[in-house]
Amino acid sequence: MKLAKRLITLDANVLVAALKEDEAHGGDCLNILRKVPDLFLPCEPSVIYQEVCGTLSRRVGLEVAGLAKEELDRMIHPMLLVNCDRRFCVSAYPLCHEYGIYSIDALYLKVALDKGAVLASLDKEGFADRVRAKNPPIEAYHVSEFPY
Repeated sequence: MKLAKRLITLDANVLVAALKEDEAHGGDCLNILRKVPDLFLPCEPSVIYQEVCGTLSRRVGLEVAGLAKEELDRMIHPMLLVNCDRRFCVSAYPLCHEYGIYSIDALYLKVALDKGAVLASLDKEGFADRVRAKNPPIEAYHVSEFPY
């Protein structure tokens, strides 16, 4: 019997860390990415392109950022890329108050909540733990705790 694929929302820091050689949890991030697309299908806010590619272009260079953009294009089906338009952002900002999280993290959480996706982040205390503390209807993990 084949298991159904699940949706996953990856905080941008997971993708950046997977590409950086000096990241303490880079191996954990790579292990999660290796499960895409066999076990998980990413669903992401469109801001992920700016977060991942912008960070990589600043820290590593434009060539690596361009490669990351191409990989994001391959990983994320267009129907699972959520447009961060006005309506979406307005619907996400109350999560900052409810969960005590940063505004950019609320975009990822909103996608995960709306899609019923597993949420994975490199930010344990400021994001994953705060989400879990509120007992949301989704699973949220720091990359080192990812059980799949």
